[in-house]
Amino acid sequence: MSGRATLAALLVSLALAGCDDSDERAEPEPPPPPPPKETIDHLGELPDDFERWVNRAGGFAFAAPRGWKVDDRGKGSLVRSFDRLVALSIVPDRTPEAPEVPVDQYANRAAEALAGFRDGLRVKGKARYEHRYDGAEVLATGTARGGVDQRVSVIVLRRDDLVTFTVVLAKNAEEAAGPSKRLADRVIETIRSRPPRGGGPDGKPRRGDDGKPRGGGADGKD
Repeated sequence: MSGRATLAALLVSLALAGCDDSDERAEPEPPPPPPPKETIDHLGELPDDFERWVNRAGGFAFAAPRGWKVDDRGKGSLVRSFDRLVALSIVPDRTPEAPEVPVDQYANRAAEALAGFRDGLRVKGKARYEHRYDGAEVLATGTARGGVDQRVSVIVLRRDDLVTFTVVLAKNAEEAAGPSKRLADRVIETIRSRPPRGGGPDGKPRRGDDGKPRGGGADGKD
């Protein structure tokens, strides 16, 4: 049967199906429930010598040690220690598909896709990640393109079905990076989501909801 004949037969069968004299009608499916509404998850009390940072475009806040460098890159943020031995990136994902992937699988995929390392990452272990949100972690090692050996943690945090964060923590393999690594772990502990908002007139995220530089509040309140 030709393609045109097949199509014609299909249309006829559909037309005949619609000519059923039965009064029975299928019950319409109920509309899907509205998506949950994201609210501000406040930071609460900050660790000593930490200051608050808010990425309004990305819809999240966190605390970082004073003297560390924080750069917003669109909806993501890059945090670097003062000694340049540790860096971590935070990127949110609010696509409808993200919650359909379990956090451990999401972390695996993120680790496989991570660029910037010669011959990719060498996975050393996988584990649940203890956090306020549901979390999973992939532990790996790799050599950066600059030739520096690094230990890498790819961490995925999910707040219900609202937002999924990918956090990449990279530290220099030297033992001297240990203290900064412990501080970076505390930064991750403070990550909290909030509804994303637009940036300023220049398209860059502002530093705080009140327009003041982030971390400028000495009381540490969110």
